[in-house]
Amino acid sequence: MYTNVKVSISDTQKRKLKKALSGGSQLSLLLSHADLAGEDVIAVTQSQLNKLKQAKETGKGVTIKLSKTQVAHNMKVRGGFLPLLASLASQEPSYQP
Repeated sequence: MYTNVKVSISDTQKRKLKKALSGGSQLSLLLSHADLAGEDVIAVTQSQLNKLKQAKETGKGVTIKLSKTQVAHNMKVRGGFLPLLASLASQEPSYQP
């Protein structure tokens, strides 16, 4: 159902992902053409994989939307960066005024 791909996720996007993970919400990844190759592993659907391939071939960027279910699956991806972000999110103290 999912295919693992390697992309490059910026530190800013990783912070946003960490926030989405702690909130249990869906998220969108905006990837430039340069981001379509990297060391961060994410699991994508076949249609998302097709969008990534097309963007790479045409020299363009792409936005990939991850559902709550897909985010949960990515938490289990071996070699993925989302489990690491989740562990970091759980270690941060929450701010309460």
